[in-house]
Amino acid sequence: MKKEIKTNAMRILDNLNIDYEHVDYELEGDFTSAVDIAEKTHEDVDIVYKTLATISKDKEVFVLVIPAADSIDFKKAARACGVKSLSMLHLKDLKKTVGYERGATTAIAMKKDYPVVLDEKARNHDIIKVSAGKIGHGLKLRPDDFIKATKGKYEDITQ
Repeated sequence: MKKEIKTNAMRILDNLNIDYEHVDYELEGDFTSAVDIAEKTHEDVDIVYKTLATISKDKEVFVLVIPAADSIDFKKAARACGVKSLSMLHLKDLKKTVGYERGATTAIAMKKDYPVVLDEKARNHDIIKVSAGKIGHGLKLRPDDFIKATKGKYEDITQ
């Protein structure tokens, strides 16, 4: 019998009494894009969100959560974060900065409480799916609950 996984993100949601559904994709270790996960699980790609770590020129980290098939509009995102410009955090710096490897990054339980921005398109959905903090595992939850858990905000940050 397979042992039930409990990630730090799940523990935080439990402590906040936030309802969520844990989804196990049965993937092994390798990075899989959010779009590929949506296809593999026959999930509507519009509700699957990816978590991207960005950095300002002043070395401030901002976490952007956007629909899987979308791209960041860096000008909109910088404006939403109150900085002049943003760029992607280098992959080599991801784990040491936010505590997660590529494909497992979640805004719910990072090393530090970085500012989180959820793309406003999430408001159009009852449920969104984000990473649970471990490759092959996701969480389905209400967008407002995600905002509550991350102390984030909604903004238009995609192209």
